[in-house]
Amino acid sequence: MKFDDVIHELGDFGSYQKRMFLLTCLVSVPTSFHILMSVFVLAVPDHRCAIPELDNDTYASQGPWHADLINQSIPWLSQKNMYSQCEVFVKNGTQRDWGNMTRKCDKWVYSKEIFTSTFVTEVDMVCDHIHYRTYASMAVMAGMTVGSVLLGSLADLIGRKKVLLLGTVGQFTCGLTTGFIRSYIPFIILKFLTTFFGIGLYLTSYVIGMELIGPAKRKYGIVKEFFWCLGHFLLTGFAFVLRDWSLLQIVLSIPNFLMISYFLLLNESSRWLVSKNRLKEASEILQVAAKINQVVLSDDVANLKNIESNANNEKVWHMMTNCRLIIRCLVIFVNWLVASLVFYGLNLNVGNLSGDLYLNFFLSGLVEVVSYASCLIFLDKAGRKLLQCFFMLTAGVACVSTLYPVLFNTDLSWLTIVLCLIGKFGASAAFAVIYIYTVELFPTVMRNSGLGASSLVANIGGVFAPYIADIGQMISGDMAVVLPLLIFGGASIFAGLLALLLPETANQKLPDTVEDAKNFGRKNIIGFELHNMTLTSEKTNNSLDSTTLTKETLH
Repeated sequence: MKFDDVIHELGDFGSYQKRMFLLTCLVSVPTSFHILMSVFVLAVPDHRCAIPELDNDTYASQGPWHADLINQSIPWLSQKNMYSQCEVFVKNGTQRDWGNMTRKCDKWVYSKEIFTSTFVTEVDMVCDHIHYRTYASMAVMAGMTVGSVLLGSLADLIGRKKVLLLGTVGQFTCGLTTGFIRSYIPFIILKFLTTFFGIGLYLTSYVIGMELIGPAKRKYGIVKEFFWCLGHFLLTGFAFVLRDWSLLQIVLSIPNFLMISYFLLLNESSRWLVSKNRLKEASEILQVAAKINQVVLSDDVANLKNIESNANNEKVWHMMTNCRLIIRCLVIFVNWLVASLVFYGLNLNVGNLSGDLYLNFFLSGLVEVVSYASCLIFLDKAGRKLLQCFFMLTAGVACVSTLYPVLFNTDLSWLTIVLCLIGKFGASAAFAVIYIYTVELFPTVMRNSGLGASSLVANIGGVFAPYIADIGQMISGDMAVVLPLLIFGGASIFAGLLALLLPETANQKLPDTVEDAKNFGRKNIIGFELHNMTLTSEKTNNSLDSTTLTKETLH
């Protein structure tokens, strides 16, 4: 008996599963806060060099005398239509007049029009120190990279619930502490740790939620992405009201504290407990679930008699012991990497949407909602394989098509914006599909590890995106614009076509062992699919002849 047969008798998506799934979905809201917050915390406001010897200098003009002093002391860059951000004039010896010689400034004033303060203004990460901002952004991505692997594997080793609690406490502690930091090194360390715990929390909650749901209802895993978007929209609102980075960081860390109660409300994954041969604990949880779902379990299911759980010694690298599984893993990893590459690459290479920062951020979240709604509607109808291929091709074609307004008509800025949003739509939807696809293809004993490894590859794509976008700085002419876009678009199209090599998982039972994963999608052997169909058929029609069943299955 497979665990999906237990879920079938319990109910594919009963009241118990809905309660637990809602709890795991709510985790996405604060995780979204901390991963996306860098857009505002590390924002660079308009700024210029401060006037030397003027202690009360401000970015905004204080009157004609102030404007005249700015003109005398700060070089005007006519090609950029702005005052210099990095140089000031030097006074002529002991004279009070300003000369034509310049020097690097060591003090800056910042516009307060959009932000009261950001961490960039806190430690002056501008001019020669602007690369420090890049390192801070990389720390966010590095935390996600390391956390997805270490905490993902830890969840398979010690359990989903413990890692979920660890991630919640860790994200709350590090996120809250960050708001009180005023120096660079502690800031990037805490940012690393915040996303380290955050991605472990997010991935583990995703897996524990999906392991509760039966095959026919697994498309509802997409619902978790809507909670991510809810966090996106709430962050927009809070950032609009709280223009101080420190206050924003502190306020948005509070929800994690409230979620520490999850240790009392959320049960361990019964599927994971079975994979560890902890059948008594799993049975107790299932009986509670049955009571909430108002169903009566058979004796075999209630006590987990004859349940298959002989996979304790299997590790994630065992997926690399078979040619079929190696190809499958590589296809999954390529799709994760390219989805991330295109997602970040479109924004980096084409540029952010023109206009108000908060409106742009809101529109970005709105496009994600539309993409996830599309997944929810078509995921079972079209299947995982075709949908993943379609969304990756959509992102790729949109990315390549931005060449037209860039190369042939710079006045078509609206077309560039539309294509950018279409590309974001495709990349976001592809992310959502590949999440579910990965959970369904990796067996139970290494599902969290497999998702963590996939997330690691995705974060590598996010790290490489800015470097590919900067290829244009090394060459000149039209190719400076064309080459990065061709890489992003071509990679997305390639990954989309590669997805056609994966087996379809829609409405199929989850594999529990590596052997199950090997046989998944094979129609010509009496393997995993046949075994599952036999169990299901015997429950619905005990009089069906086993020979007849075998023939029908093989056909």
